[in-house]
Amino acid sequence: MADKAIERDTIEIEVKAHNIYKSLTEGKNIHNVPFRTIKDVFMWAVCLGVQRGKRRSLTSKKTTIFRWPQLDSQIDIPLLKAIAIVESRDINILLNRTDILNIVEEYANGGIYELRDSLLTESGQPLWNLVDILSPQSEK
Repeated sequence: MADKAIERDTIEIEVKAHNIYKSLTEGKNIHNVPFRTIKDVFMWAVCLGVQRGKRRSLTSKKTTIFRWPQLDSQIDIPLLKAIAIVESRDINILLNRTDILNIVEEYANGGIYELRDSLLTESGQPLWNLVDILSPQSEK
């Protein structure tokens, strides 16, 4: 009987990006800290990475920021699976959570720097800069 490989359930980022995640979640002022959880930042980073075509391998030291069970089964997981299917062009990717995670972590790795630049280096408050990302005129 063949053993099925144990699937990873940790979501990882590069250690050097961890401060960006923390700066977007730590604090009480919603205008300066627009996200409540690191998972929320990760999901935005993934989506922004996909939107802007910024997929970057994780090449330096990694750290776990949360686990698969923390993802919402109705919203987050279907979105991540859809991204993996589109990227791999293979429906069978749904059988391998590790492959799904590798893809979305790479998009988050590219997207987090896009998110940082849009929210923290642009003039204005991070919350309103986040709103501006959603604007149809925003083609950065």
